[in-house]
Amino acid sequence: MQLDHINIVTPDVTGTTDFLVDVLGLHVGFRPDFPFPGAWLYGNDDQPAIVHLVEGDIGGGPTGALDHVAFRGEDMTTLIDKLAARGIDQNSRQIPGTGDHQVFFMAPFGLKIEVNFTQTKA
Repeated sequence: MQLDHINIVTPDVTGTTDFLVDVLGLHVGFRPDFPFPGAWLYGNDDQPAIVHLVEGDIGGGPTGALDHVAFRGEDMTTLIDKLAARGIDQNSRQIPGTGDHQVFFMAPFGLKIEVNFTQTKA
């Protein structure tokens, strides 16, 4: 397991992007064709995108501006089984235009967590 990215909800994707590019030196790169506005920002190594921005109302969700923290996982079936054993609901989906999968769930302490799996590891 390793850290993959953080996801920030912002009502101003352009302004937030400009700020993070200017202040942190990140750069805009590839973003899958999700059905909602946003941007993916990359650091020095260009993989993976380390900040995902999504347009939305900061007060619209239970976690505020920091919508979720994402990890890169290796065994999606085992994760889903562990969540089910704890009675934790999850939502999984395939990332558009890729074979990768995402699993989202709420940790008992109130943080939304996403775990990404490459198509060969899902």
